Amino acid sequence: MKSSILKKNQNFFLYFLIFVSIFSFINTVSKGLVNGCDFQWQPAVLFWEGVNHYQKFIINGKGDFLCQNGEYAHLLHVLYYPFTLFEWEIARMLWLGVNVIFVFLIPILICKSLNLSKYKTILLLLIFITCYPTRMTLNYGQQSLFVMFFMVLPFIFNNKVSAIFSGLSYVKYSTGYVVFLNFLASKQYKYFILASIPYFAGWIIYFYVTSSDPLINFFEPIQLSLKKGYIRDADIFSLINIYFTPAKEFYFKLLILLFIFIINFILLIKINKNNDTFFKMSLVFICPLIFFPHSNYDYVLLFPLLCYSILNSKYMINKINIYFVLYFFYFNRIINHLIDFDALYQPILLLFLVGLVITNIYSYKNKDNIYFFNLKFY
Repeated sequence: MKSSILKKNQNFFLYFLIFVSIFSFINTVSKGLVNGCDFQWQPAVLFWEGVNHYQKFIINGKGDFLCQNGEYAHLLHVLYYPFTLFEWEIARMLWLGVNVIFVFLIPILICKSLNLSKYKTILLLLIFITCYPTRMTLNYGQQSLFVMFFMVLPFIFNNKVSAIFSGLSYVKYSTGYVVFLNFLASKQYKYFILASIPYFAGWIIYFYVTSSDPLINFFEPIQLSLKKGYIRDADIFSLINIYFTPAKEFYFKLLILLFIFIINFILLIKINKNNDTFFKMSLVFICPLIFFPHSNYDYVLLFPLLCYSILNSKYMINKINIYFVLYFFYFNRIINHLIDFDALYQPILLLFLVGLVITNIYSYKNKDNIYFFNLKFY
């Protein structure tokens, strides 16, 4: 009797979530159809016209069309060739369609790999559709879902083909870099080389089409990014730049980048001492949120942690992970606006992220000592 009532309540809850998700999804897509300002269409158009947009934008420190500043890696502008065949209004709609595919593909791929039940898979899919990072990505035409999809591949398939395609994630190097760094930390040197192929191919095509100096062009994406001065409050790179005056110098910023890569590399070595692939993926994906500037749409990277934690919800640390991710997915933006004091709030979020990664690493080694009551997700 109790089981029957519980099942009915679960079904009612699921149907309610489906209804809310449909409404949320339609609302988000309708906004994306008229916005999409972060979709890097104009830099790609300039590139395929033979113009080195990096050189053009470095002079101004930013782009001259909406939010399209073009600081992404060469390969992104090469891949966007099909979109350059259309006017802006049509191109942004097509990119929205691509993002919608990733909205469904990413959670289904991860949940299937974890052998989650049908109920859990649908539940997580609905969470992914309705969470603010996903909705923001669709609204602004961001590249976050594109990057995340290719970051996921080597953890799920772990073969040479997935390693090559994972290199596509480097189009957004402030996020995708962690895939390359993780290959080194896990001593998968062949995969590191294979993942580099797409990047170098994009670079070669770019400097050839634009008749640019190869060596200078190689560093232009990061040069434009540093020139733009993309700084937030919730990552180590930004905090150093805000509170340490010499960091404003270009070459000093390069030293900061080197320092951060070393610290991140050490952390990845610690993470890779664990044998669980999906546990490693969950923590590896948090690293870009700790070390480099990001926005709310980048918190989609917390989704693997949510999936893994629901699968292993009998452990106290995973219960904490679940509440933590849900906070970022639904409440972070609201609380941030209410407090309206980023100088305090964002560094606190950074401390929480760092603490979460360290606690998870420790807890994984001591599972038997932190066993708690079984929180069931049917």
